[in-house]
Amino acid sequence: MSDQKTVLIVELAKELIEMIQQVAPSWKKVYFRYCHEEFKAGSNGSYVVDSKVLLIDPFKQDDFFRSMNEKSAHLLALLEKKQAVLLLVADSDFNYDIKFEYENLDRWRISKVKGATGVPDGL
Repeated sequence: MSDQKTVLIVELAKELIEMIQQVAPSWKKVYFRYCHEEFKAGSNGSYVVDSKVLLIDPFKQDDFFRSMNEKSAHLLALLEKKQAVLLLVADSDFNYDIKFEYENLDRWRISKVKGATGVPDGL
């Protein structure tokens, strides 16, 4: 992976961890999912605190989501992908992992609707 792509991934992880430290200082794990389709893009996230999984509030964290969406779109452009799902996972020990999916745009959905837990599907 090129230096520019690596720098973007590190920036995404750093921004995610900085945001969650402010929102929930006792967090254990945090998830950020970005989906980019041909004519639309968006993201959401969740985090584990104590034994609960909570969704990241898009209204309170609109600057965070705006910045993360821009960086994620730039990363996918560098990867020359017109559609993709990006999942970034970090833990409170500052370990992080990024995953990409280019075919199944429903992968790793984060929801609490219809009994979903808030943890990305399939993890």
